[in-house]
Amino acid sequence: MPLPSSSSLDANPEARHVLRFTADDVAQALDAARLSLAASTAEVCTLSLSTVGRLVEGVLRVRRLDEAGAVSLADHLAARPGVRSSRVEHVWGRS
Repeated sequence: MPLPSSSSLDANPEARHVLRFTADDVAQALDAARLSLAASTAEVCTLSLSTVGRLVEGVLRVRRLDEAGAVSLADHLAARPGVRSSRVEHVWGRS
């Protein structure tokens, strides 16, 4: 099922959401990002992964989502196997 998006994004096409998530390993982090994004209308700006102790932290920057779509994407990430946490960290861009 596709994640929600909004026509109000046309008024602010530069707005981007930053999502932060942790996973057990790199493979699970990549799979979670890939599968969650496949169900989304989000356009990926960047994805970075780094190790934090025994976990992998992902920072995903996306655009073309409204706030509800970003929260839904974070929820989809959190539901993937091996993902420990996921949240929308903030929005940046022109307002």
